[in-house]
Order: sequence, then structure tokens, then C-alpha cells
Amino acid sequence: MEQQAERAPVPLGRAWWMVAALFMLYVLAWLDRLTISMLVSPIKAQLALTDFQMSLVLGPSFALAYAVFGVPLGWAADRFSRRWVIFGGVLVWALATFACGFATTFESLILARVFVGIGEAALLPSAYSLIGDAFPPGKVTVATSVFQSAGKTGSAVSFGLGGFAIAFAKSLEWIDWPVHGPASYWQITFALIALPGFVLMFLALSFPDPGRRGQGAARPGRAELWGFVRQHAALLGLMTFAFSCMALVGYSLTSWVPTYMERHFGWHPARYGVALSAMNIFGALALIACGRIVDRLYTRGMRDAHLRFYSWTILALSPAIVAAFFVSNPYLFLACYALIQLITVPFIVYGSAIFALLAPSAMRGQLLGMMMFVFNVLGFGAGPAIVGALTDFLFQDQAKVGMSLAMVVIGGAALGLAAMRLALPRLNAAVSARQSEAR
Repeated sequence: MEQQAERAPVPLGRAWWMVAALFMLYVLAWLDRLTISMLVSPIKAQLALTDFQMSLVLGPSFALAYAVFGVPLGWAADRFSRRWVIFGGVLVWALATFACGFATTFESLILARVFVGIGEAALLPSAYSLIGDAFPPGKVTVATSVFQSAGKTGSAVSFGLGGFAIAFAKSLEWIDWPVHGPASYWQITFALIALPGFVLMFLALSFPDPGRRGQGAARPGRAELWGFVRQHAALLGLMTFAFSCMALVGYSLTSWVPTYMERHFGWHPARYGVALSAMNIFGALALIACGRIVDRLYTRGMRDAHLRFYSWTILALSPAIVAAFFVSNPYLFLACYALIQLITVPFIVYGSAIFALLAPSAMRGQLLGMMMFVFNVLGFGAGPAIVGALTDFLFQDQAKVGMSLAMVVIGGAALGLAAMRLALPRLNAAVSARQSEAR
């Protein structure tokens, strides 16, 4: 157990190194999570899968494990060393990604992806809890935005480095590997992207724990946790629904856009990988800039700045959201895709910042774990599966994957926006009340 003594202020240099270390681990997580979306065609061909079966590999197999284990690992983040929780998670997901390279059946690939999800579930509750404790309230959103920009950076690395890893793996197919024997290039790719995890996992131990803010001898128990949930039930429900809708949009795009580029525009991984990488780098930089704007709005007295600014962003980008999958030029599509990046990641940034403002540190990891459970089941679990189901069962044409994506992206963004607008008055009142209690 960690000590419950009052914490001293964390030097900003040390806090930012912690963010940098967590950033690199999150980039690694996205590399291991997302590269599979560039390998849909060879996996389908070798294992004789349909789009819907492949969507189960891309989405629910990972997402359900990620969501379910996020709750107990959020509990662990509130009670044990958050650094060791992260270290163990990285070890598990690196081993599981390596195991994907040994998959020869649909069932074995599903099982390996389940363990990737279990390992990665350890990172975010602990990371957001650490960041919330290491930075003063006026800097939490920008610090969280820098960390969360690793999601877009990781997507960029996955599409960029993943494309080159796939090309390199193709040159190694002739090798008779120890233990494995002959391997397809998609299996070799999984082994290549797993290896960095066995080194980078030690980053989790490269910084000291900042201690827990606002926590004395007493630790809030289950009654206090559920009392907080009941007190803010309407707000938490609306936020979780809104963020789940945005997760559905984002995860559907990251899972199926590579296949869409291949089928609709005839681009191969080495080509679209570089393009999608550039789009995600843009999203990462824009996320940091937006985080600074939100912090500035908050410090100027806008207590619902996180949700209000997010809703403004969705409204401003609605033309790109509607047009993306109806344009015929691949470069115009990529421009729309780049703009949509501005709405597909901030939900976790703003959600974690809102919990840092509303909830005591000792229950923050559990609340994040509970919220992540819902929006990962509905977002990452359902999103890619809905796209695959629409393509196979409604349109019955693989070439219509763009229409499936359009339905999910437009519908998800519209529902998420409506829930955010409904939540705004409740958020303003709740944050103001919390600040009054803290005085």
C-alpha cells in the first residue's frame, strides 16, 4: 500500500518528465493496438474471415477486456503503486501482442487480442490519476492534453511505422523461425511491434510517485464512491453517453479507415500509412493547443469550459464530418479526416480533467475506470463491429464500407453533441459547488 501522508508540491520539471514517460508508453500502446487495422486483408485471406468476424477482432475482443479490466485496475490505481500497475500492464500487452504473431485461427487471434486489452487497461486510470496529483488545477488540462496527444501520436506511429514494419516483414517471410516455423508477414509484423514493449516498460519506474492530492488518513470507501455517483448521476450519465458516442466515432475511424483507403482509393499500406500518420500528428498538435485554450477559459471563470469548448468544436467541424465519406478525391478525404481528429480524442482529456475538478483523488481512478468501461464497450466494442455488420448485413458489399463509416460517424457525432449541450448546466453547477466546498 502507498503511504497516505500529505504530499509536498511536485517540481514541474519532475512532473513533466512523468508526463513524457507516460506519453511514450501510451504511444507504444497505440502501436500494439492499432497496427492490426493495417493487416485486415492478409489476416482475412489466411484465416478465411468475413468483415464482421474481422470487426470482432478489431473491436470487441480488445475493447470488452479493456473495459472490464479497467474497473479493477482503476481500483488498483487508487490503492497500490500506480507505477507498478502500469509496469505490469505493459508487460502483459507486449506478451499478448507477440502472441498475435503465433495465431493460426480466429479463436487464437481473438484470445491474444483479449490479453492486449487487459494489459492496456492498466495504463489510463493510473496515468490520469498520477497527472491529476502532480499538477496544480490550472495546469491539469494542458498536461492531460499533452499526455492524451500520445493517442494521435500513437496512431501516427502505427500508420507510419506500421506501414514500414509491414514492408520489412514481407522481406522476412522466407525465414524458418525458431519455435514458430514459417510465418506470414502479418504474423512477423506483430512480433516486430511487440519487442519495444519489453524495454519501454521500465519507463513506468523512471519517476517517483507524486503522492495523492487532498487525501488524509481516511480513504473514501464504497459508500462514499456510490454517494458521489448518485449525487451527480444525471451529469455523469450525460457525459458518459456523450463520450461513448465520440469514442464510437473515433474507434470506428481508426479501425476501418485503412481498409476504406485500400478499397475505395486503391492505396496500399506504405502509401496511406504515411498520409494517415501526418493527419494524426496534426490531431496531436491541435489537441495540445485546444487543451491550452480550455485551461485559459477555465481560469477566466468558465466552469464548464471542457464540455462547452468540445461542443463548439463539433459544431464548427460538422461540414467535414458530413462530407468526409462522400468526397471522391483521396486528398480531400484526408483533409476532412484531419479535421475530424479534433473531436475523436478530447473526450478522455476533458473527462479526466472534469473528474479532477469534481472528485477526490482517492476515487478518481475508480470513476475513470467505470467511465472507461462504458465508453469502451459502446465505443471501441460496438463501433468497429457496427461498421462491419452494416457492411456485411445491410449493404452486403465490401466496397460500401465508406457508407457504413458515414452512418456511424455522423450519427455518433450528432448524439454526442446533443448530450454535451444537455450536460452543460449541470456541469457548471457541480464544479461551482465543489469549489465552494473547497474554500
